[in-house]
Amino acid sequence: MEHARKDEPNAAATPDVEQLMKDIASLRREFSNLVDHMKAGASDTARASAEQLGDRARVVYDKLAADADRSAKAIARQVEEQPLLSLLIAFAVGFVASRLLSR
Repeated sequence: MEHARKDEPNAAATPDVEQLMKDIASLRREFSNLVDHMKAGASDTARASAEQLGDRARVVYDKLAADADRSAKAIARQVEEQPLLSLLIAFAVGFVASRLLSR
């Protein structure tokens, strides 16, 4: 009889163990889906951030290009208006630079 009593709890526990295994498998699938969802969300966020960064870089580049163009035009105008002074300034800058670089 003792042998029969040992089998009875195992027989009753088997459906519980099977249900527990099914629950664990279900939790694994749900966790896997959650991880996949989080990865997709993170990549979407990273992509959006990269696009914003690219847009900002383009704006900064355009502004710098416009400033450089204005500066070049101002320098060209100054050289046309006072060519001798511009030549003397260029010579002085070159002379100072050559002295500094020769050391």
